[in-house]
Amino acid sequence: MSHQKHLNNLKLYGITVIKNVFSKKKCENYIRRSELLFLKLLKKKKVNTFSNFTQMINSPFQYDNFFFQQVYFSKIDKILSKLLDRNYVLINTNLINHKIFSHPNIKNINSKNKRAPSPVYNSEWHTDSRYLGGKRVGRGLSYIVTIPLDDFNLENGTRYIPKSHYSDKIPTRNANYKHKVLTPKKGDMVIFDSGLWHKAGNATNKGRWSIFNYYGPWWMKPYFMYDQMLGKRKINKLSVNIKRMLHFYSSPPKNDHIRTHTVVKY
Repeated sequence: MSHQKHLNNLKLYGITVIKNVFSKKKCENYIRRSELLFLKLLKKKKVNTFSNFTQMINSPFQYDNFFFQQVYFSKIDKILSKLLDRNYVLINTNLINHKIFSHPNIKNINSKNKRAPSPVYNSEWHTDSRYLGGKRVGRGLSYIVTIPLDDFNLENGTRYIPKSHYSDKIPTRNANYKHKVLTPKKGDMVIFDSGLWHKAGNATNKGRWSIFNYYGPWWMKPYFMYDQMLGKRKINKLSVNIKRMLHFYSSPPKNDHIRTHTVVKY
């Protein structure tokens, strides 16, 4: 794999695709495990969704150790280390099924506040970056890594605007922008700048599972407190690379008597 080729694509277009990272068999096994977990959480009323067409399982490894394998990918470690520094971390990870689906046990997190901004996965243009004063914080701040476990097609594939990561503006959510459709095959890996303008394709009655990871520099806060989520017993069994991804080597110390630096050696 040519790391430089993908780095060039990310710099120029804001997106790159790496072929065949997962085998077809591995994708099928991943979907099977994802479906089982989804049904288990659904029964317990622990499934969140932004709408009736995007079901998510946040931090799936908290329920099943099988999913720790989606936290760190050695295949792209050099790429992310070049983009985000070698101490880069995972900000969030989830499993997403972009499919029309409704169930009384699903909690729609957007229904709590009708005045809240439209959620990320509602087929409206957005970025996954951060804004201050109405302008996006620098290009290359963070990167999204996603692995389709089902094939994406022209109907359900993600829409994106090449080179839009150069803009610091906020996209108009319902605008009719000229765009391309992302149609990777199951097992491919897509990396894109979090500032790239994109939106989900049309949901169908057919499942479209994918892994969705958000990586950033060591000083970005994670979405969740992984140390409290996992507990000492599970943490002690984790590899160094997974601990690094989950901020165990980049969390601030309790006080300056313990240490004065945030990042520690591992």
